[in-house]
Amino acid sequence: MRVQRVVDGDTVVLSGVGKARLIGVDTPEVYGGVECFGREASRYTKRVLATGRSVRYRPGVQTRDRYGRALVYLYLGDGRELNELLAEKGYAQPLTVPPNDDRAGAYRASARRARSAQRGLWGGRCRVPGAGRPRAKGRGRDAGSACACGTPANAAAAARRTGRGRARAA
Repeated sequence: MRVQRVVDGDTVVLSGVGKARLIGVDTPEVYGGVECFGREASRYTKRVLATGRSVRYRPGVQTRDRYGRALVYLYLGDGRELNELLAEKGYAQPLTVPPNDDRAGAYRASARRARSAQRGLWGGRCRVPGAGRPRAKGRGRDAGSACACGTPANAAAAARRTGRGRARAA
């Protein structure tokens, strides 16, 4: 299986599959209004998944979202899982949507490490004019975040954007 195109930080087009949304993680948006750190997350995914790169995938229990995108766990040639890498590097937050929740604990742990180390969206300044560093919003330690600019990035907003049904904060 090969990468045909990277749409944004958490959506890719795969040969033989079509448009695929990564399960369990949510990167800031770059379309329909740029969110804090969205461009950086998209650039990272494009660097890791160069066009033509060979990858493996595993479909989720729920195989498609309401937009028809395949819901996948994506594995690089060296065996690393891109979904978890995005959380570990601070380019994504956990987004748990049952029944595709078997890796939720790993994504939460990776995001906590990124937050503690102030990696990615957890460190420095937001690149969107007038915005600041993400801050915790909502209930629970991993309930999502929002930039000081007010850009919503919590799990409920992410579920509405991605069409992945009812979301539970990871």
